[in-house]
Order: sequence, then structure tokens, then C-alpha cells
Amino acid sequence: MADAYPVRTRLRHDVCQHPRYAACRGNGPHVPTELSYDQTFAADPATVLAMLQDAAYVQEKGERTGSRDITVDVSDAPDGGTVMTCTRSMPAEVPSYAAPFVGDTITITEVHTWGPAAADGSASADVTVEFNSPISYRGTIALSGGPDGTVVSNSGSFKANVPFVGGKVERVAADQTERYLTKEVTVGSEWLAR
Repeated sequence: MADAYPVRTRLRHDVCQHPRYAACRGNGPHVPTELSYDQTFAADPATVLAMLQDAAYVQEKGERTGSRDITVDVSDAPDGGTVMTCTRSMPAEVPSYAAPFVGDTITITEVHTWGPAAADGSASADVTVEFNSPISYRGTIALSGGPDGTVVSNSGSFKANVPFVGGKVERVAADQTERYLTKEVTVGSEWLAR
């Protein structure tokens, strides 16, 4: 019996062979999912920077955002800055399509490499986050004074090396990171108020 939809089938095949639509064949260029999120803390930049580099604060932040098995290491960088490394794990609350790539538990290793603070207290850090799955994050943190205290600008991109659903997995990671950063504002504000 002849195909009931020969024209549609042929059109789909022809379109997918065109270089412009390489992505529909699953082998086209993939654009990583971007993250851009600002946090505001009611304190001067030097005070906020000291908090972000305080191992006790990082430990508490992890505990209050649902993490366990938390380890924190803070060390001096050769340029006079600071390197903060935090490893933690947490239950994997992800959609079913992401579960095979993540498992029941997510293990996260996060490294903030801060440069020396400027005279006005502003500072920046390179950020890397590795997961126990085929996804990673690369970005920066920029800390500067603002009208309401200190603005901490987080920006970067997630990259998931997962066929077909990589973009979806990245968006899940980005959404969860935004929720984490929102919770961090609450935790940090309470820390600063002590």
C-alpha cells in the first residue's frame, strides 16, 4: 500500500537535509543555556564579599538549601584573591527525561576564584560548577555597590552533553540555580543581620 502522506514525508526529509536545519537531525550546533541573575544584599561590598568567602556561611547556605555531605575549602590565590571550593550533594528533583543522566543524587563541585577587591570594594570571580552528570556550568560573579547595598551579578552558561534532550536538561539546571540564588538572598540577608 502506498504511503498515505508521501508529500509530507518527502518535504520533511528534504528540509532536514538542508544545512540550515541541521539541528533537526540531532547533530547541529547547540547553544548553551544562559544564566543571568542579580542578587541584592543590604550591606557594603566589602562586608558581602567577606560573607561569600566565609566557610561557615557557605556551609550554612548549603544546609539551608537542602544540601548534605558539604565540604568547604577557602584558600589564598597567588594574585591576592581567594579560592572557595564547595562540594555537596542533594536529592535529584528532576523531570523523568533527565533522571537517567543524573541518578537519585546530584553531587556538585563549585569553585569560585576571586580576584583581589578594588579600592571601592567591588570584586569579581570566575565560577566553575561540575556535576556527577554530563552537565557543567561556567560563569562569573561581579560584586559592586548599588543604591540599596551591594549587587551580586551572576552570569554564565550551562552545557549538557546529552543527545536530543541536552537543552531541556540545561533549562532544568538553570531554573534550579535561580531558585538556589533566590534562597541565598534570604540566607545571606539573615547572616548579615546578625
